[in-house]
Amino acid sequence: MNKLITRVCEATGLDEATAQTAIGHVLRFMLDHAGESNVAEFVGKIPGAHQAIEAAAATGDAGVTAAIGVVKGALGFGKIDMNILGGKLGNLGLSEKQMRALLKEVFAYAESLVGKAAVATITDAMPHLSQFMGKTA
Repeated sequence: MNKLITRVCEATGLDEATAQTAIGHVLRFMLDHAGESNVAEFVGKIPGAHQAIEAAAATGDAGVTAAIGVVKGALGFGKIDMNILGGKLGNLGLSEKQMRALLKEVFAYAESLVGKAAVATITDAMPHLSQFMGKTA
């Protein structure tokens, strides 16, 4: 986890505690939304990942999930879920530019651990995330 935190801090300018919490939110999002992809393998290869996920969950999101969750039934998942993740990261003080840098570093790190093909299955399962990162889905 320390390598990933360092990469994220360098790319975003975040302090270590904020970076760890932000990474935890991203990893939880990936586990919840990537279906039967290679996320569990990736998360399992990061020492301390589960603790970061638990710590992120403990931070709450100031009601963002509940407020956005109300419209999920009518509008469906995908982009709405990205708004929830964005809200959680925004509550940590991340700008959109920092969010993109965070996601790019998490996926680059994933690629170094599980390979490009495995990461492709993760991003393919979450097209709105890929679009947010500036990739086409």
